[in-house]
Amino acid sequence: MAFLTARRALAGAALAVVAGLVPGVTHAAPVPHPSDGAPGTELPIFTSTGEIVDPFDASLPHNPNQEFIFPSVFHAGAHLENPLGEWYVYYAPHDDPGGINLMYADSLDGPWTQHEASPVVANRWEGIYDVPHVSSPDVVWNAAEQRMYLYFHGDNTVTRYATSTDGVTFAYGGEAVTTEMVDAAQPGRHATETSYARVFRNPDRSSAQRWGMLFMTNYDTNVRHINLAWSRDGREWQVEPEPIVTPGPVEGTNVSAADLWQWKGQHYIVYGATVGTILARPVDRTLTEVGEPEPLFVPEPAPPEAGRATSPQIVRADGTLHLVYEHGERSHTTIAHAVLDPDGVRDPLNTRPEDPMYAQCTGAGSDELDGSGLDRSLWSTAVRGDLDRSVVADGAWQIPTYPGNSTSAPLLLQPVPDAPWEVTTQVTLDPQVNFQQAGLIVRRDDANSVRIDISHVDAGKRFDFVWRNNGVDRNNAWTAEDSALAPPETGDTVWLRITHHGAWLTASYSIDGATFVNLGRAAPADQLAATDVGPFAYRGPAATPELTAAFDWIRFTPDEEELAACS
Repeated sequence: MAFLTARRALAGAALAVVAGLVPGVTHAAPVPHPSDGAPGTELPIFTSTGEIVDPFDASLPHNPNQEFIFPSVFHAGAHLENPLGEWYVYYAPHDDPGGINLMYADSLDGPWTQHEASPVVANRWEGIYDVPHVSSPDVVWNAAEQRMYLYFHGDNTVTRYATSTDGVTFAYGGEAVTTEMVDAAQPGRHATETSYARVFRNPDRSSAQRWGMLFMTNYDTNVRHINLAWSRDGREWQVEPEPIVTPGPVEGTNVSAADLWQWKGQHYIVYGATVGTILARPVDRTLTEVGEPEPLFVPEPAPPEAGRATSPQIVRADGTLHLVYEHGERSHTTIAHAVLDPDGVRDPLNTRPEDPMYAQCTGAGSDELDGSGLDRSLWSTAVRGDLDRSVVADGAWQIPTYPGNSTSAPLLLQPVPDAPWEVTTQVTLDPQVNFQQAGLIVRRDDANSVRIDISHVDAGKRFDFVWRNNGVDRNNAWTAEDSALAPPETGDTVWLRITHHGAWLTASYSIDGATFVNLGRAAPADQLAATDVGPFAYRGPAATPELTAAFDWIRFTPDEEELAACS
Protein backbone atom coordinates (compact mmCIF):
# COMPACT_ATOMS: atom_id res chain seq x y z
CA MET A 1 0.00 0.00 0.00
CA ALA A 2 1.19 3.54 -0.73
CA PHE A 3 0.73 4.72 2.84
CA LEU A 4 2.85 1.94 4.31
CA THR A 5 6.17 3.49 3.34
CA ALA A 6 9.01 1.41 4.69
CA ARG A 7 12.32 2.96 5.57
CA ARG A 8 14.95 2.11 3.02
CA ALA A 9 16.87 -1.09 3.76
CA LEU A 10 20.55 -0.48 4.32
CA ALA A 11 23.52 -2.59 3.48
CA GLY A 12 25.84 -2.88 6.46
CA ALA A 13 29.34 -1.50 6.18
CA ALA A 14 32.25 -2.51 8.37
CA LEU A 15 33.55 0.14 10.76
CA ALA A 16 37.10 0.62 11.89
CA VAL A 17 38.63 4.01 12.63
CA VAL A 18 36.90 6.58 14.83
CA ALA A 19 36.67 10.10 13.46
CA GLY A 20 35.21 13.12 15.23
CA LEU A 21 32.72 12.00 17.86
CA VAL A 22 34.21 9.75 20.53
CA PRO A 23 31.82 8.50 23.23
CA GLY A 24 33.37 8.46 26.65
CA VAL A 25 35.77 11.29 25.74
CA THR A 26 34.11 14.19 23.97
CA HIS A 27 30.83 12.74 22.80
CA ALA A 28 29.05 15.97 23.68
CA ALA A 29 31.36 18.32 21.84
CA PRO A 30 33.19 16.48 19.05
CA VAL A 31 35.66 18.01 16.68
CA PRO A 32 33.63 18.86 13.55
CA HIS A 33 34.07 16.29 10.82
CA PRO A 34 35.73 17.64 7.65
CA SER A 35 32.52 16.98 5.68
CA ASP A 36 30.40 18.95 8.13
CA GLY A 37 29.34 22.37 6.87
CA ALA A 38 28.35 25.62 8.53
CA PRO A 39 25.77 25.91 11.32
CA GLY A 40 22.13 26.15 10.40
CA THR A 41 21.96 23.25 7.99
CA GLU A 42 19.24 20.62 8.15
CA LEU A 43 19.45 17.86 10.72
CA PRO A 44 20.51 14.44 9.42
CA ILE A 45 18.01 11.67 8.67
CA PHE A 46 18.59 8.30 10.31
CA THR A 47 17.22 4.97 9.15
CA SER A 48 16.84 2.17 11.68
CA THR A 49 18.67 -1.11 11.13
CA GLY A 50 16.73 -2.73 13.98
CA GLU A 51 17.30 -3.85 17.54
CA ILE A 52 20.76 -4.93 18.70
CA VAL A 53 19.61 -6.93 21.71
CA ASP A 54 16.55 -9.15 21.86
CA PRO A 55 14.64 -8.58 25.10
CA PHE A 56 12.99 -11.99 24.75
CA ASP A 57 16.30 -13.83 24.47
CA ALA A 58 16.26 -16.28 27.37
CA SER A 59 20.00 -16.87 27.02
CA LEU A 60 20.98 -13.34 28.03
CA PRO A 61 23.12 -13.31 31.19
CA HIS A 62 20.90 -10.74 32.92
CA ASN A 63 17.34 -10.24 31.74
CA PRO A 64 14.98 -10.01 34.73
CA ASN A 65 11.96 -8.46 33.00
CA GLN A 66 12.45 -8.55 29.23
CA GLU A 67 12.98 -4.86 28.64
CA PHE A 68 16.10 -2.70 28.25
CA ILE A 69 16.68 1.05 28.20
CA PHE A 70 19.25 3.83 27.96
CA PRO A 71 22.24 2.71 25.87
CA SER A 72 25.64 4.29 26.44
CA VAL A 73 28.27 3.87 23.73
CA PHE A 74 31.97 3.77 24.66
CA HIS A 75 34.95 3.47 22.34
CA ALA A 76 36.80 0.87 24.36
CA GLY A 77 39.50 0.35 21.75
CA ALA A 78 40.62 3.96 22.07
CA HIS A 79 41.13 3.85 25.85
CA LEU A 80 41.35 0.39 27.36
CA GLU A 81 44.12 -2.16 27.26
CA ASN A 82 42.97 -5.47 25.80
CA PRO A 83 39.28 -4.60 25.54
CA LEU A 84 36.67 -7.26 24.88
CA GLY A 85 35.83 -5.48 21.63
CA GLU A 86 36.38 -2.17 19.88
CA TRP A 87 33.03 -0.82 21.09
CA TYR A 88 31.12 -1.24 24.34
CA VAL A 89 27.43 -0.53 24.88
CA TYR A 90 26.17 -0.35 28.45
CA TYR A 91 22.41 -0.67 28.95
CA ALA A 92 19.99 -1.73 31.67
CA PRO A 93 16.61 -3.19 32.58
CA HIS A 94 14.24 -0.39 33.56
CA ASP A 95 12.27 -1.92 36.41
CA ASP A 96 13.37 -3.68 39.58
CA PRO A 97 16.01 -4.97 40.07
CA GLY A 98 17.64 -3.21 37.12
CA GLY A 99 21.38 -3.72 36.79
CA ILE A 100 23.98 -2.38 34.36
CA ASN A 101 24.62 -4.76 31.46
CA LEU A 102 27.50 -4.74 28.97
CA MET A 103 27.73 -5.91 25.39
CA TYR A 104 30.62 -5.45 22.98
CA ALA A 105 31.46 -5.62 19.28
CA ASP A 106 34.27 -4.77 16.88
CA SER A 107 31.90 -2.64 14.80
CA LEU A 108 28.94 -0.44 15.62
CA ASP A 109 27.11 -2.48 13.00
CA GLY A 110 27.55 -5.52 15.26
CA PRO A 111 27.23 -8.37 15.81
CA TRP A 112 27.09 -7.78 19.56
CA THR A 113 28.29 -10.21 22.21
CA GLN A 114 26.91 -10.17 25.74
CA HIS A 115 29.35 -9.93 28.63
CA GLU A 116 28.61 -13.10 30.57
CA ALA A 117 29.32 -11.47 33.95
CA SER A 118 26.55 -8.87 33.53
CA PRO A 119 25.35 -7.00 35.42
CA VAL A 120 28.62 -5.19 36.02
CA VAL A 121 26.79 -2.99 38.57
CA ALA A 122 23.84 -4.35 40.56
CA ASN A 123 21.18 -2.87 42.82
CA ARG A 124 23.09 -3.99 45.91
CA TRP A 125 26.66 -2.88 46.63
CA GLU A 126 27.93 -4.48 49.81
CA GLY A 127 28.32 -1.93 52.59
CA ILE A 128 27.32 0.99 50.34
CA TYR A 129 23.73 0.79 49.10
CA ASP A 130 20.79 -1.57 48.77
CA VAL A 131 18.09 -0.12 46.50
CA PRO A 132 15.14 -1.52 44.51
CA HIS A 133 16.90 -0.94 41.19
CA VAL A 134 19.76 0.73 39.35
CA SER A 135 19.53 1.79 35.71
CA SER A 136 20.35 4.40 33.00
CA PRO A 137 24.14 3.93 32.61
CA ASP A 138 26.29 6.62 31.01
CA VAL A 139 30.05 6.31 30.60
CA VAL A 140 32.78 8.87 29.94
CA TRP A 141 36.56 8.60 29.86
CA ASN A 142 38.32 10.86 32.34
CA ALA A 143 41.69 11.43 30.69
CA ALA A 144 43.12 13.22 33.74
CA GLU A 145 42.56 10.10 35.85
CA GLN A 146 42.98 7.55 33.04
CA ARG A 147 39.82 5.77 34.04
CA MET A 148 36.19 5.40 33.02
CA TYR A 149 33.40 7.06 34.98
CA LEU A 150 30.06 5.23 34.94
CA TYR A 151 27.03 7.27 36.01
CA PHE A 152 23.77 5.50 36.86
CA HIS A 153 20.67 6.08 38.94
CA GLY A 154 19.55 4.01 41.89
CA ASP A 155 17.02 4.52 43.28
CA ASN A 156 15.23 7.24 41.28
CA THR A 157 16.18 10.03 43.69
CA VAL A 158 19.95 9.59 43.26
CA THR A 159 22.38 9.60 40.34
CA ARG A 160 25.58 7.82 41.41
CA TYR A 161 28.94 7.10 39.83
CA ALA A 162 31.55 4.35 39.81
CA THR A 163 34.98 4.18 38.19
CA SER A 164 36.90 1.55 36.27
CA THR A 165 40.14 1.04 34.34
CA ASP A 166 38.88 -1.94 32.33
CA GLY A 167 35.16 -1.22 31.88
CA VAL A 168 34.22 -4.49 33.55
CA THR A 169 35.13 -4.17 37.23
CA PHE A 170 34.08 -1.02 39.06
CA ALA A 171 34.90 0.83 42.27
CA TYR A 172 32.10 2.82 43.85
CA GLY A 173 32.57 6.57 43.67
CA GLY A 174 29.65 8.27 45.37
CA GLU A 175 26.51 10.30 44.75
CA ALA A 176 26.64 12.82 41.94
CA VAL A 177 23.19 14.47 41.91
CA THR A 178 20.25 14.04 44.28
CA THR A 179 16.74 15.43 44.66
CA GLU A 180 17.95 17.36 47.73
CA MET A 181 20.55 19.12 45.57
CA VAL A 182 17.87 20.14 43.07
CA ASP A 183 15.63 21.45 45.86
CA ALA A 184 18.52 23.50 47.27
CA ALA A 185 19.43 24.94 43.86
CA GLN A 186 15.83 25.64 42.85
CA PRO A 187 13.93 27.09 45.84
CA GLY A 188 10.18 26.69 45.48
CA ARG A 189 10.44 23.46 43.55
CA HIS A 190 10.34 19.95 44.98
CA ALA A 191 12.13 17.23 43.03
CA THR A 192 11.04 13.61 43.27
CA GLU A 193 13.48 12.04 40.75
CA THR A 194 17.01 12.78 39.52
CA SER A 195 17.93 10.19 36.93
CA TYR A 196 18.72 9.48 33.26
CA ALA A 197 21.95 11.47 33.32
CA ARG A 198 24.38 12.02 30.44
CA VAL A 199 27.80 13.47 31.20
CA PHE A 200 30.00 15.28 28.68
CA ARG A 201 33.00 17.55 28.35
CA ASN A 202 32.02 21.20 28.67
CA PRO A 203 31.91 22.66 25.14
CA ASP A 204 32.93 26.04 26.62
CA ARG A 205 36.63 25.33 27.05
CA SER A 206 37.16 28.73 28.72
CA SER A 207 35.09 27.57 31.70
CA ALA A 208 36.67 26.18 34.86
CA GLN A 209 33.86 23.59 34.90
CA ARG A 210 35.35 20.71 32.92
CA TRP A 211 32.25 18.50 32.91
CA GLY A 212 28.55 19.03 32.25
CA MET A 213 25.58 16.81 33.00
CA LEU A 214 22.07 16.75 31.55
CA PHE A 215 19.68 14.81 33.75
CA MET A 216 15.95 14.26 34.09
CA THR A 217 14.17 15.72 37.07
CA ASN A 218 10.63 14.87 38.00
CA TYR A 219 8.89 17.31 40.34
CA ASP A 220 5.91 16.96 42.63
CA THR A 221 3.82 18.23 39.70
CA ASN A 222 4.65 14.90 37.97
CA VAL A 223 6.08 16.84 35.02
CA ARG A 224 9.58 15.81 33.97
CA HIS A 225 12.15 18.42 32.92
CA ILE A 226 15.81 18.30 31.90
CA ASN A 227 18.25 19.96 34.29
CA LEU A 228 21.89 20.93 33.94
CA ALA A 229 24.75 20.49 36.39
CA TRP A 230 28.46 21.37 36.24
CA SER A 231 31.57 19.82 37.77
CA ARG A 232 35.33 20.44 37.82
CA ASP A 233 36.25 16.81 38.42
CA GLY A 234 33.19 14.67 37.61
CA ARG A 235 32.65 13.93 41.29
CA GLU A 236 31.27 17.09 42.90
CA TRP A 237 28.36 18.66 41.02
CA GLN A 238 26.52 21.97 41.11
CA VAL A 239 22.92 22.08 39.82
CA GLU A 240 21.73 25.07 37.80
CA PRO A 241 18.84 27.13 39.29
CA GLU A 242 16.44 26.52 36.37
CA PRO A 243 15.71 23.55 34.08
CA ILE A 244 17.37 23.80 30.69
CA VAL A 245 14.46 22.08 28.87
CA THR A 246 10.84 22.39 29.97
CA PRO A 247 8.23 20.34 28.08
CA GLY A 248 5.93 22.27 25.77
CA PRO A 249 3.22 21.47 23.23
CA VAL A 250 5.69 19.82 20.87
CA GLU A 251 6.95 17.41 23.55
CA GLY A 252 3.85 16.60 25.55
CA THR A 253 3.92 16.16 29.32
CA ASN A 254 7.51 14.96 29.84
CA VAL A 255 11.03 15.25 28.49
CA SER A 256 13.91 12.95 29.43
CA ALA A 257 17.15 11.16 28.50
CA ALA A 258 19.01 14.13 27.02
CA ASP A 259 22.48 14.25 25.51
CA LEU A 260 24.61 17.01 24.02
CA TRP A 261 25.62 16.63 20.39
CA GLN A 262 27.31 18.73 17.74
CA TRP A 263 26.30 18.74 14.09
CA LYS A 264 27.88 20.94 11.46
CA GLY A 265 29.22 23.41 13.97
CA GLN A 266 26.02 23.71 16.00
CA HIS A 267 25.43 22.16 19.42
CA TYR A 268 22.10 20.47 20.13
CA ILE A 269 20.37 18.99 23.14
CA VAL A 270 18.88 15.73 21.84
CA TYR A 271 16.26 14.02 23.98
CA GLY A 272 13.09 11.97 24.20
CA ALA A 273 9.58 13.18 24.99
CA THR A 274 6.07 11.97 25.66
CA VAL A 275 5.21 12.22 21.95
CA GLY A 276 7.76 9.48 21.22
CA THR A 277 9.95 11.48 18.84
CA ILE A 278 13.65 12.15 19.44
CA LEU A 279 13.88 15.93 19.38
CA ALA A 280 16.80 18.33 19.01
CA ARG A 281 17.08 21.86 20.41
CA PRO A 282 19.95 24.10 19.26
CA VAL A 283 22.00 25.49 22.14
CA ASP A 284 25.01 27.79 22.38
CA ARG A 285 28.33 26.47 23.67
CA THR A 286 27.74 27.95 27.14
CA LEU A 287 24.44 26.04 27.35
CA THR A 288 22.54 29.19 28.28
CA GLU A 289 20.60 29.98 25.07
CA VAL A 290 18.32 27.13 24.02
CA GLY A 291 16.26 27.15 20.83
CA GLU A 292 13.00 25.54 19.80
CA PRO A 293 12.61 21.76 19.34
CA GLU A 294 13.01 20.13 15.94
CA PRO A 295 12.25 16.48 15.11
CA LEU A 296 15.42 14.44 14.67
CA PHE A 297 14.15 10.85 14.58
CA VAL A 298 10.49 9.87 14.24
CA PRO A 299 9.90 6.15 14.91
CA GLU A 300 7.52 3.96 12.97
CA PRO A 301 4.11 3.94 14.71
CA ALA A 302 3.72 0.15 14.75
CA PRO A 303 5.88 -2.26 16.77
CA PRO A 304 8.70 -2.89 17.27
CA GLU A 305 9.37 0.87 17.35
CA ALA A 306 5.77 1.39 18.45
CA GLY A 307 5.89 5.15 18.02
CA ARG A 308 8.46 5.64 20.76
CA ALA A 309 12.17 6.41 20.53
CA THR A 310 14.34 8.01 23.21
CA SER A 311 17.73 7.95 24.99
CA PRO A 312 19.73 8.92 21.87
CA GLN A 313 23.51 8.71 21.56
CA ILE A 314 25.01 9.80 18.24
CA VAL A 315 28.45 8.51 17.29
CA ARG A 316 30.60 8.98 14.20
CA ALA A 317 32.85 6.09 13.25
CA ASP A 318 34.80 5.59 10.04
CA GLY A 319 32.86 8.37 8.34
CA THR A 320 29.43 6.96 9.23
CA LEU A 321 27.07 8.66 11.68
CA HIS A 322 25.32 6.19 13.99
CA LEU A 323 22.36 6.63 16.30
CA VAL A 324 22.08 4.16 19.18
CA TYR A 325 18.82 4.58 21.05
CA GLU A 326 15.95 2.96 22.92
CA HIS A 327 12.71 2.11 21.16
CA GLY A 328 9.40 0.42 21.82
CA GLU A 329 6.43 0.69 24.11
CA ARG A 330 7.39 1.40 27.71
CA SER A 331 8.13 -1.81 29.66
CA HIS A 332 8.64 -3.57 26.32
CA THR A 333 11.64 -1.57 25.16
CA THR A 334 15.05 -2.50 23.86
CA ILE A 335 18.19 -1.03 22.31
CA ALA A 336 18.24 -0.23 18.60
CA HIS A 337 20.66 1.13 16.01
CA ALA A 338 20.26 3.52 13.07
CA VAL A 339 22.61 5.16 10.58
CA LEU A 340 22.57 8.40 8.66
CA ASP A 341 20.67 7.87 5.42
CA PRO A 342 20.59 10.69 2.83
CA ASP A 343 17.74 8.90 1.03
CA GLY A 344 15.80 8.08 4.18
CA VAL A 345 12.44 9.32 5.43
CA ARG A 346 12.52 11.46 8.55
CA ASP A 347 8.85 11.08 9.36
CA PRO A 348 7.02 7.90 8.31
CA LEU A 349 3.67 9.53 9.10
CA ASN A 350 4.15 12.36 6.61
CA THR A 351 5.53 11.08 3.33
CA ARG A 352 3.24 13.02 0.95
CA PRO A 353 3.56 16.73 1.75
CA GLU A 354 2.25 17.58 -1.72
CA ASP A 355 -1.12 15.93 -0.95
CA PRO A 356 -1.22 14.92 2.74
CA MET A 357 -4.98 14.27 2.78
CA TYR A 358 -5.15 12.53 -0.60
CA ALA A 359 -7.55 15.19 -1.77
CA GLN A 360 -6.46 14.57 -5.36
CA CYS A 361 -6.77 10.79 -5.18
CA THR A 362 -8.91 8.79 -2.78
CA GLY A 363 -9.33 5.08 -2.21
CA ALA A 364 -12.43 2.93 -2.40
CA GLY A 365 -14.89 3.59 0.44
CA SER A 366 -14.18 7.33 0.55
CA ASP A 367 -17.07 9.78 0.88
CA GLU A 368 -16.81 13.56 0.35
CA LEU A 369 -20.20 13.96 2.07
CA ASP A 370 -21.22 16.81 -0.20
CA GLY A 371 -24.67 15.52 -1.20
CA SER A 372 -28.08 15.94 0.37
CA GLY A 373 -28.14 12.60 2.15
CA LEU A 374 -26.03 9.70 3.31
CA ASP A 375 -25.17 6.97 0.84
CA ARG A 376 -26.59 4.00 2.76
CA SER A 377 -25.21 1.55 0.21
CA LEU A 378 -21.75 2.64 1.41
CA TRP A 379 -22.62 3.17 5.09
CA SER A 380 -24.48 -0.09 5.32
CA THR A 381 -23.92 -1.08 8.96
CA ALA A 382 -26.30 0.44 11.50
CA VAL A 383 -25.70 0.03 15.24
CA ARG A 384 -28.65 1.34 17.26
CA GLY A 385 -29.76 2.95 14.02
CA ASP A 386 -33.20 3.80 15.42
CA LEU A 387 -31.50 6.44 17.60
CA ASP A 388 -29.70 8.11 14.71
CA ARG A 389 -30.36 11.85 14.26
CA SER A 390 -27.45 12.65 11.96
CA VAL A 391 -27.90 14.50 8.65
CA VAL A 392 -25.79 15.33 5.62
CA ALA A 393 -26.08 19.04 4.93
CA ASP A 394 -23.90 22.02 4.05
CA GLY A 395 -21.14 19.74 2.78
CA ALA A 396 -20.73 17.73 5.97
CA TRP A 397 -22.09 14.76 7.88
CA GLN A 398 -23.49 16.42 10.99
CA ILE A 399 -23.65 14.08 13.96
CA PRO A 400 -24.96 15.21 17.35
CA THR A 401 -22.94 14.32 20.42
CA TYR A 402 -25.36 11.68 21.65
CA PRO A 403 -25.72 10.89 25.34
CA GLY A 404 -23.74 7.86 26.37
CA ASN A 405 -20.58 6.39 24.89
CA SER A 406 -19.36 3.98 22.23
CA THR A 407 -21.51 1.20 23.70
CA SER A 408 -24.77 3.14 23.68
CA ALA A 409 -24.62 5.85 21.00
CA PRO A 410 -25.93 5.14 17.47
CA LEU A 411 -23.31 4.40 14.79
CA LEU A 412 -23.55 4.28 10.99
CA LEU A 413 -20.53 2.41 9.63
CA GLN A 414 -19.13 0.64 6.59
CA PRO A 415 -17.31 -2.69 6.38
CA VAL A 416 -13.55 -2.46 6.81
CA PRO A 417 -11.50 -3.07 3.65
CA ASP A 418 -9.08 -5.92 3.28
CA ALA A 419 -5.92 -5.13 5.26
CA PRO A 420 -3.84 -3.10 5.13
CA TRP A 421 -5.80 0.14 4.92
CA GLU A 422 -5.91 3.70 6.24
CA VAL A 423 -8.82 6.07 6.86
CA THR A 424 -8.75 9.82 7.56
CA THR A 425 -11.46 12.34 8.42
CA GLN A 426 -11.73 16.08 8.82
CA VAL A 427 -14.01 16.94 11.74
CA THR A 428 -15.11 20.24 13.22
CA LEU A 429 -16.05 20.26 16.91
CA ASP A 430 -15.30 22.66 19.74
CA PRO A 431 -15.65 20.57 22.92
CA GLN A 432 -15.82 22.77 26.00
CA VAL A 433 -17.26 20.39 28.59
CA ASN A 434 -15.84 17.08 29.77
CA PHE A 435 -16.95 13.98 27.81
CA GLN A 436 -17.90 15.91 24.65
CA GLN A 437 -16.03 14.10 21.86
CA ALA A 438 -16.08 12.96 18.25
CA GLY A 439 -13.87 10.90 16.00
CA LEU A 440 -13.41 7.60 14.19
CA ILE A 441 -14.19 4.13 15.51
CA VAL A 442 -13.13 0.72 14.22
CA ARG A 443 -15.16 -2.01 15.91
CA ARG A 444 -16.19 -5.64 16.06
CA ASP A 445 -18.87 -5.12 18.71
CA ASP A 446 -19.56 -2.92 21.73
CA ALA A 447 -16.93 -4.72 23.77
CA ASN A 448 -14.13 -4.57 21.16
CA SER A 449 -13.06 -1.47 19.27
CA VAL A 450 -10.42 1.19 18.78
CA ARG A 451 -11.30 4.85 18.50
CA ILE A 452 -9.52 8.16 18.01
CA ASP A 453 -11.19 11.38 19.09
CA ILE A 454 -10.92 15.04 19.93
CA SER A 455 -12.41 15.46 23.40
CA HIS A 456 -12.48 17.71 26.44
CA VAL A 457 -10.98 17.02 29.88
CA ASP A 458 -10.22 19.20 32.90
CA ALA A 459 -6.97 20.41 31.28
CA GLY A 460 -8.69 21.36 28.01
CA LYS A 461 -8.98 19.77 24.59
CA ARG A 462 -7.34 16.37 24.22
CA PHE A 463 -6.74 13.71 21.59
CA ASP A 464 -7.29 10.09 22.66
CA PHE A 465 -6.64 6.68 21.14
CA VAL A 466 -8.56 4.04 23.05
CA TRP A 467 -8.44 0.29 22.58
CA ARG A 468 -11.49 -1.37 24.10
CA ASN A 469 -10.68 -5.03 24.69
CA ASN A 470 -13.38 -7.37 26.00
CA GLY A 471 -15.27 -4.46 27.51
CA VAL A 472 -12.28 -2.75 29.17
CA ASP A 473 -10.71 0.45 27.83
CA ARG A 474 -6.92 0.46 27.85
CA ASN A 475 -5.84 3.46 29.89
CA ASN A 476 -2.43 4.24 31.32
CA ALA A 477 -3.10 7.29 33.47
CA TRP A 478 0.45 7.40 34.86
CA THR A 479 2.28 8.03 31.61
CA ALA A 480 -0.71 9.24 29.55
CA GLU A 481 0.69 7.29 26.60
CA ASP A 482 -2.62 7.08 24.77
CA SER A 483 -3.61 10.74 25.08
CA ALA A 484 -2.18 14.10 24.09
CA LEU A 485 -3.38 17.53 25.15
CA ALA A 486 -4.21 19.60 22.10
CA PRO A 487 -1.60 22.31 21.38
CA PRO A 488 -2.75 25.86 22.19
CA GLU A 489 -3.04 26.72 18.50
CA THR A 490 -5.53 23.91 17.84
CA GLY A 491 -8.65 25.23 16.15
CA ASP A 492 -12.15 23.79 15.95
CA THR A 493 -11.21 21.68 12.90
CA VAL A 494 -8.84 18.73 13.26
CA TRP A 495 -7.86 15.72 11.18
CA LEU A 496 -7.94 12.19 12.60
CA ARG A 497 -6.48 9.02 11.10
CA ILE A 498 -6.43 5.27 11.83
CA THR A 499 -3.98 3.03 9.99
CA HIS A 500 -4.15 -0.75 9.67
CA HIS A 501 -0.57 -1.91 9.08
CA GLY A 502 -1.42 -5.59 8.80
CA ALA A 503 -0.59 -6.74 12.31
CA TRP A 504 -1.30 -3.48 14.11
CA LEU A 505 -3.71 -0.56 14.23
CA THR A 506 -2.27 2.88 14.97
CA ALA A 507 -3.69 6.39 15.21
CA SER A 508 -2.48 9.89 14.40
CA TYR A 509 -3.86 13.40 14.31
CA SER A 510 -3.18 16.75 12.67
CA ILE A 511 -4.09 20.26 13.75
CA ASP A 512 -3.10 21.97 10.50
CA GLY A 513 -4.27 19.57 7.80
CA ALA A 514 -0.70 18.92 6.71
CA THR A 515 1.38 17.23 9.42
CA PHE A 516 0.27 14.16 11.36
CA VAL A 517 1.48 13.21 14.84
CA ASN A 518 1.43 9.67 16.22
CA LEU A 519 -1.02 9.12 19.06
CA GLY A 520 -0.93 6.36 21.62
CA ARG A 521 0.11 2.74 21.51
CA ALA A 522 -0.67 0.34 18.71
CA ALA A 523 -3.49 -2.16 19.11
CA PRO A 524 -3.27 -5.75 17.77
CA ALA A 525 -5.41 -5.96 14.66
CA ASP A 526 -5.95 -9.72 14.75
CA GLN A 527 -7.09 -9.63 18.35
CA LEU A 528 -9.57 -6.88 17.59
CA ALA A 529 -10.82 -8.57 14.40
CA ALA A 530 -12.80 -5.47 13.45
CA THR A 531 -15.63 -5.62 10.96
CA ASP A 532 -16.70 -1.98 10.53
CA VAL A 533 -15.39 1.58 10.59
CA GLY A 534 -16.91 5.05 10.66
CA PRO A 535 -17.45 8.29 12.57
CA PHE A 536 -18.92 8.76 16.04
CA ALA A 537 -19.92 11.54 18.42
CA TYR A 538 -21.17 11.41 22.01
CA ARG A 539 -21.07 13.34 25.26
CA GLY A 540 -21.34 10.96 28.22
CA PRO A 541 -23.96 12.12 30.75
CA ALA A 542 -27.24 13.30 29.25
CA ALA A 543 -26.86 16.55 31.20
CA THR A 544 -23.73 17.45 29.22
CA PRO A 545 -24.62 20.07 26.59
CA GLU A 546 -25.16 18.60 23.14
CA LEU A 547 -22.94 19.80 20.29
CA THR A 548 -22.83 18.86 16.61
CA ALA A 549 -19.71 17.32 15.09
CA ALA A 550 -19.36 18.12 11.37
CA PHE A 551 -17.42 15.52 9.37
CA ASP A 552 -16.42 17.22 6.10
CA TRP A 553 -15.21 14.00 4.47
CA ILE A 554 -14.00 10.49 5.21
CA ARG A 555 -11.24 9.22 2.91
CA PHE A 556 -9.43 5.95 2.51
CA THR A 557 -5.84 6.20 1.38
CA PRO A 558 -5.46 4.82 -2.15
CA ASP A 559 -3.46 1.68 -2.75
CA GLU A 560 -0.76 1.51 -5.43
CA GLU A 561 -3.22 0.57 -8.16
CA GLU A 562 -5.58 3.41 -7.27
CA LEU A 563 -2.69 5.87 -7.15
CA ALA A 564 -1.51 4.76 -10.55
CA ALA A 565 -5.01 5.24 -11.95
CA CYS A 566 -5.15 8.78 -10.53
CA SER A 567 -1.84 9.75 -12.08
